[in-house]
This record gives sequence, C-alpha cells and structure tokens, in this order.
Amino acid sequence: MNLKDFEYVKAIAHYKHFRKAADACFVSQPTLSGQVKKLEQELGVVLFDRSTKQVTLTSKGARLLTQIELILEQTQILKELAATSNEPLQGKLTIGIIPTIAPYLLPTLLTSMKEAFVNSHFSFIEMQTATILEALNSGELDFAILADVPELKNFHAVNLYKEDFLVAVSQNNTLSKHKKVALSDLQGCSLLMLSDGHCFKDQAQQFCFSAGVDVSSQYQGNSLETLLALVAINDGVTFVPKLACSERAGIDYMPIFPNQQRNVVFACRKHYPHLSGVEQLGEWLSAHPNLKAKLTKKVN
Repeated sequence: MNLKDFEYVKAIAHYKHFRKAADACFVSQPTLSGQVKKLEQELGVVLFDRSTKQVTLTSKGARLLTQIELILEQTQILKELAATSNEPLQGKLTIGIIPTIAPYLLPTLLTSMKEAFVNSHFSFIEMQTATILEALNSGELDFAILADVPELKNFHAVNLYKEDFLVAVSQNNTLSKHKKVALSDLQGCSLLMLSDGHCFKDQAQQFCFSAGVDVSSQYQGNSLETLLALVAINDGVTFVPKLACSERAGIDYMPIFPNQQRNVVFACRKHYPHLSGVEQLGEWLSAHPNLKAKLTKKVN
C-alpha cells in the first residue's frame, strides 16, 4: 500500500475510466490496473465495479475514497510544511486566474510584483472558476485570483478590490448619448455574453434577469475582446469589468444604473501553510497604485 496507489484510485473515481485515469497519472493502463487490483487484495475490498462501460465505485469503495482523499490532502500539507522557510513566499508559486481578469490585471502588476517578491517565481495559469477551485483543492495551485463566488466559503479569501461593471456600446448606438444606462434601457438590445462556465457571465445574467433583460444567443465565446469587436461594429452591447475598459475605436463605456460590481479576491486552501504570505501578497496587490489608478480612472 503506497500513496501512488491512492492517487490511482482517486483518478479512476474522477475519470470513471481506467485508460483516462492512467493517462492522467502518466502510467500505462496495465500498471494502474494491476496496482489497484493489488490494493484491493490488500484491503480485502473491491473498490470499483468493472462490469459496466463506465467504471463506478462500489459502496465500500466510496467510503474508502473519502479517507484516501484525506490522506492525500494531509500528505500535501506535510510537503508544503516541509518547504516552509522564514520567508512566507519563496520558490515557485502557481497562481490560477480567470480569463476576465488575467489580460487586464497582469500587465498592470506583473513587473513590479516580480521586483517586490524577488525570491518568488510566479507562474500564472488562466482557468475558469470551477477548474480553479478543483485545482486549489488538489494542490495544483497555490493561490488564485478570481471573482468572489459562494463556493469560496470553503477557502481562505483575501479581498483585493471591487470593480464596477460598465456597458460597452457602439458610438453609433443611441445609448451612447446617455450619461448612464439603466438596466431597463437594455430591453430590446442584442445583449452579448460569454459562454457558460465564466463566472462573469453568471454575475451579469443575475442582474439582467432581475431587470427582465433577455440575453442574445447570437454569439457566446470565451473572449471579452471578441464581444467588444462585435460592439464596435454596432452588432450588440455587452457588459465589461472596469479594468477591461481601455480605449477602443468606436466604443463608449457607460455607467450602469443602479451600479453593479464584482468583488475580486485572492484565494487559497484554508490549510495552506503560508497564509501570512497570502495576506502579505493580497495587501500588496490591493494597495498597488497602478491598480487603484485604473479602478478610479474615468472612461468615455
């Protein structure tokens, strides 16, 4: 019985498929299957029902998986504690960041962030929120920068900043003549949104639905830039976070009435051994003058 066998069991339970689990664990399928079979024999328990096309846990296997996940989690904590030094943030640190924040926040902060934390080697990965939460839980990520969502109650979160939503409209659209856009003014507009899985879409839809505003099915993509390109040719309107409101030909950004915001946070596992470093980095990010300037800058 060893930790690698436990990782194989966890992978099979996740993928419900031996080959996919073997690929994820970077071993051959016979190796993975053989090790899991040995583990079952040692435990005297059949962990998986192999009689169907989709591999499923047996009832005993499901109970044991809970303990296996706990053992793997505690092992990760042990590794992290062993790596702890006098400096709370040192070495390689992997940070997840959602796509509606990454291209607008990183150019503002990354250079000075590297200068301020010279013993830290930051690696950023763009991920959607659900994937980030899974990666935080598994230890694949050290931290994450994302919009606050209810699921973060199971994590340690540090508030970074509040960010207004604005409406991006073509300068040829009659809405561009307004000083502010009420949500009710969007009735009948072709309201463009990102595809499912983006928490930005979920947040925007919530206040659209409350105002009775329909969302267009004309285009659903993964890039705010694509939505803005369509807005520029007056082929719809869209919501944009304040940091994304750089000057673009043919587009005006209008404040929303009533004002709508999202809270952006710095998150990690509750048991992460360098919580003081997380707090330190969070305070540094939220106080950065470049970020404050962008959040308070008036847009057209």
